[in-house]
Amino acid sequence: MLGEIRGEVRFKEPLSFHTSLRIGGAADFFIVPQDVEDIRLALAFADKEQLAVEVVGGGNNLLVRDRGIRGVVLKLEGCLGRAEFHGEEAVAGAGVSLSALIREAAALNLGGMECLVGIPATIGGAVAMNAGTPDGWISDFVSAVYFLHPDGALGEFKPGPGAFGYRAFAAPPGAVLIGARLRLQRRPFADIQREIKVRLKQKKASQPLALASAGCVWKNPAGEAASRMIEKVGLRGKRLNGAEISAKHANFIVNRGGAMAADVLALMDLTRERVQNHFGVTLEPEIRILGEG
Repeated sequence: MLGEIRGEVRFKEPLSFHTSLRIGGAADFFIVPQDVEDIRLALAFADKEQLAVEVVGGGNNLLVRDRGIRGVVLKLEGCLGRAEFHGEEAVAGAGVSLSALIREAAALNLGGMECLVGIPATIGGAVAMNAGTPDGWISDFVSAVYFLHPDGALGEFKPGPGAFGYRAFAAPPGAVLIGARLRLQRRPFADIQREIKVRLKQKKASQPLALASAGCVWKNPAGEAASRMIEKVGLRGKRLNGAEISAKHANFIVNRGGAMAADVLALMDLTRERVQNHFGVTLEPEIRILGEG
């Protein structure tokens, strides 16, 4: 069955090669499908062998533990990578880069999603985590989500109230998100480009973009920024081996070289404990944590 897959199939593949944090043990089966049929074959193989399946996009917002992942990892970045534009809507595959889609739309004088530019995510990952900024969420633009269900059937879901939450999306159990339809609006190209430039400049000034990271580690508690809480308990710049709570933005943990998942998790435990003791607030992870310790 694996031999029928036209994309890439690797065994014991180190996931440090496939995460933005450059950390992670090996996946038993690592599959980069070429198309939807490859995804069907991968799901059928996993079902036959009774293996768990984890779906990843570009490996952002993800921490894989040091002993890796038992079962199958499906990487959709590089697959389902096309976008089509129809009037003031875009239909994008799950593997399309969010920022690339925003720029491609801009070239057609289509905007609205500029608040999301610079978020390192594929469309699939952005929808699954409801990626956003203080100025807007991807859920503000999603009119439909497309899935491949475990039985191989394709499905369309039109999100209603409650489908999206803070960094969350209620996907059908076991389904693989393969694309989304997004609402855009007509805007002059120059206006879109100007806003993109301003937002990217702000992001570069405030985030440690030159270092490997998984983006923001913690969800912001109601009415407060997690980064400010971490600073107030004295952990900004705290380092453990190659992992460091960023001195530039305390809600980032960066890999300065040679960091292990255990180092990142230890810094997270320390952060959670300090913030809980000082503020009486339990921080919730924003990053997705997978695998065995």
